[in-house]
Amino acid sequence: MTKASFTYIFELPAKEIYDLSGILDSGGTWQDVALAMPGIADIDIDACRRSRDTSPTALLLRIWGSKGYTISDLYKVFARLKMVICMQIIRKYVSTPLHRLETDCLTLPDVPRSTLSESNSIHRQPTEHHTQPPSVNSVYSKKSDTSWASLAAVDSESSSQSSSVSTGLQNTLSVRYEEVLVATDNFSDKFILGKGGYGVVYKGEWKHMMVAVKRIQAKKDAGSAHEKERLRQSLQELRTLAKFRHDNILSLYGYSLDGPEPCLIYQFMANGSLEDRLLCRKSTPPLTWLTRFRIAQGVSCGLHFLHSINTAPLIHGDVKSANILLDKHMEPKLGDFGLCRDGQQEFGIDEKSPLIASHIKGTLAYLPPEFISSKILTTKLDVYSFGIMMLEIFSGLRAYSDSREPHALVDYVRKLVQATAKDAGTTILEALADKKMEPREYTDAEFEAVLDIGLRCAHKDRLARPSFSDIVMKLNNIAKHAVWG
Repeated sequence: MTKASFTYIFELPAKEIYDLSGILDSGGTWQDVALAMPGIADIDIDACRRSRDTSPTALLLRIWGSKGYTISDLYKVFARLKMVICMQIIRKYVSTPLHRLETDCLTLPDVPRSTLSESNSIHRQPTEHHTQPPSVNSVYSKKSDTSWASLAAVDSESSSQSSSVSTGLQNTLSVRYEEVLVATDNFSDKFILGKGGYGVVYKGEWKHMMVAVKRIQAKKDAGSAHEKERLRQSLQELRTLAKFRHDNILSLYGYSLDGPEPCLIYQFMANGSLEDRLLCRKSTPPLTWLTRFRIAQGVSCGLHFLHSINTAPLIHGDVKSANILLDKHMEPKLGDFGLCRDGQQEFGIDEKSPLIASHIKGTLAYLPPEFISSKILTTKLDVYSFGIMMLEIFSGLRAYSDSREPHALVDYVRKLVQATAKDAGTTILEALADKKMEPREYTDAEFEAVLDIGLRCAHKDRLARPSFSDIVMKLNNIAKHAVWG
């Protein structure tokens, strides 16, 4: 990663954090910095004061960085406090137009400590108020000096990046880390629900209800790049779930950023993941045809919402059966938004160049050819992934398996469709439908209809794939004409 590509505070290299700590830890100067930081509450400052094994400056930067602020935001805070040496430590990570602030520091009057306390009072209330953290520029704008008021115009890109996180948290509860420890019995192993590349999910009891707590952790042998990626994904998931609410999107109850690692608190999904239920793990009963169909409907509605709620659609980027969670009523919820990206609708190859993504990873079996080969990212990536998941739902087969030919499910299904078309004695339903479903629950026509949707969604040509608006209507039409609908 080049210096120019560093954006967020959590991306600051260890050397710069060490150098800043050496300056700010001395005499408690870090507290002056904390007072000038929007979004830092009394509880955050107290946590830094109580820190024994970690530099208070390093912890302060980690807390503020976890709230989505950028290196440019930190540079502006140092400028306001006339901490030129600190500015010079991180100047290579901010845009060149901002460097003039170092010269301004030599001519502007000092900022009284009382002014810092007053300007920061909005975010130094008890956390129970859960007010929206103000942006760095909104705090600066309280000063009359035109040099400070013009900062937004100088570095609007980084400001928008940091504010996008804080804006989404406006109506989301900030939870003390101590509460998370109590809810999970100090992250007891007996409450572990699952483990992933970027953390562990625990079952917990919080405010007399069952919740799921994701504890964001890097692997012990992970390098700095892994650490940055896990924090980036945590922030992305926090931003997305806090901002977008829908019946088929996993509910985020709260977040905790004042402890040694970020934690997200979710609605507890009593029936686990769709993948678990399709495989009947832990001896769970097979899903009925109707339940499977309702799950497909719910997921398509959730993805249609993401793709249509803004001018720029939100692309999930990791749609798969393992990321579809089922509540106690078997209502599906889209989860794991760490790979979410703002993207674009598909307008046709000649009208608009597709966005090229470098971060979306997903699971290979669910990713379309254009993304694997060229990293082309449009809404049709989610459509393709949904198509693979549709084939999983109604066949009961895995998206990829070494024990069959072809290995990829979509290729295997296409092969079966061609074979059964030539064999009058075998229908595609007989060849492919999950044998764990009761055959009396659905007809050949209904099975062929959902299979057709899955195959159309997983078309190799992204321009031939339907939109989720079309998918939702097609599924609704199937249900409308069915006896069970």
